Amino acid sequence: MLLRLTDLCVHYGKIEAVTNASMEVQGGTITCLLGTNGAGKSTTLKTISGIKKPTSGQIWYQDEVINGVSPAGIIKRGVAHVPEGRSLFPYMSVFENLQMGAYVRHNRKEVEMDIEEIFEHFPILKMRRRQTAGSLSGGEQQMLAIARALMAKPKLLLMDEPVQGLAPLVVAEVEKVIKDLRDRGITILLVEHNLHIALGLAHKVYILEHGKVILEGDPKTLSQTEYVQKIYLV
Repeated sequence: MLLRLTDLCVHYGKIEAVTNASMEVQGGTITCLLGTNGAGKSTTLKTISGIKKPTSGQIWYQDEVINGVSPAGIIKRGVAHVPEGRSLFPYMSVFENLQMGAYVRHNRKEVEMDIEEIFEHFPILKMRRRQTAGSLSGGEQQMLAIARALMAKPKLLLMDEPVQGLAPLVVAEVEKVIKDLRDRGITILLVEHNLHIALGLAHKVYILEHGKVILEGDPKTLSQTEYVQKIYLV
């Protein structure tokens, strides 16, 4: 098991955003956290990546408890985060954003080689390498956000609604990238609110409501439950 959350609780002040959440992510798979806005999905990813500290519970990654490890320490262990909204450096170039993705690495020659490899997988970014990130289209920005995370050489990639606000053709392109990353051996924990995207990508789905895991299983089985039929398939 690559990642395991056990009875995870996370608070914002007195508000409990995640309540006793337990879940597992198998290596080499795509696992999806599904839920409506405010369900605790993004908070869960932020806690795994060290941005938020859990109130209680444990986060196991490769048989190590990583509660309290700094975000930089989490990245060094092989966990990268593509946040909601992308959080690019808008006034820096595509090339500079990719360099920032490798800030925990020290072998500059290897970093340069990996940037060239990124350009092979994302040719549009090679064409835009000198453009500022803020001048890119929405789809190009999302590709850059994913590529920047890959510069950390992750084993586990956390992706928070990577297709939000994108045109259908671009959504299909991003979905293909996600599948390609899985085929390259990168494990993905994906936050999504669209069931149809989850059905098309995930091996396993956890449904969150008000910070609690209320259902889990494979997408096909979950799609046949009364709850999913009522909330997502109406």
